[in-house]
Amino acid sequence: MPWSRNTIWRQGSVLAQKDFQSVGLTNALDTELAIAISHDCDIANDNLDTEPVVEFIFSRILGEHNGNYTHGKNPRILHLDYIHNGQTVWIELIASRRVIVQKNSLEAIQPDQTYSLITRQTLQSWLAVRYRRIALPNSLVERLCYVSNYIEREGKRNSSGILSFRLSYEPQDELLPEEPYELWLSIVYVTDKAEYAAIAADIAQNLKTEFPNLLEKTKDSGTVDLRKCEAVSETEFTLRDMRDTVEYNLEHLSYRTEPSGPVI
Repeated sequence: MPWSRNTIWRQGSVLAQKDFQSVGLTNALDTELAIAISHDCDIANDNLDTEPVVEFIFSRILGEHNGNYTHGKNPRILHLDYIHNGQTVWIELIASRRVIVQKNSLEAIQPDQTYSLITRQTLQSWLAVRYRRIALPNSLVERLCYVSNYIEREGKRNSSGILSFRLSYEPQDELLPEEPYELWLSIVYVTDKAEYAAIAADIAQNLKTEFPNLLEKTKDSGTVDLRKCEAVSETEFTLRDMRDTVEYNLEHLSYRTEPSGPVI
């Protein structure tokens, strides 16, 4: 049967390992399944001249998830929860393991419906962030080197409760060492547990306290004026706030690739 708009394949659908060979996937070492990541509209499009393929990511089932890779915190690795036969399981997706499957070879294959994606928005946000990450100016990256290390350390220590570190800065350009940047930081925490608010507030206060000491280590590169550093709940952080800030993904690069440094 030719590809149809009524296909049951959707973004987040699971391709079982037993079907890999049937759709032409042979380079799947240490892989138990593949997750469809093409948009639903692209998958359903039956004009194969326009949309001839479905994109997948080779994935593996985890014994235990890592909080540093949940909620799309890391642009390269995602630990995503599914329901499998009534139980929650965690699946690891690595962005570089994308593969293409022709719809002509996929049309006779059914997705493994023992898997059900819990939150598709998490998958969509993670896919998008890889392309919308904003590289900081080199001169700001250099000044914030130790600040970034501090943020990354705190983020990893509190990965269950901290959703993201969001920042805005002025000006947006490269600056000479004698010219200061202004920086605004928000520590966005999840509201699943009451204690996360206190954890985020402590991080914000400690960061404000430590900020001058951390900047002192890179003083030859210039200074940064920390205008605000506060904890904000995920329910209070607005769409406007998202538009006005960029996210620390716990690993970030500036425009320059060498030497490597912290990237948004």
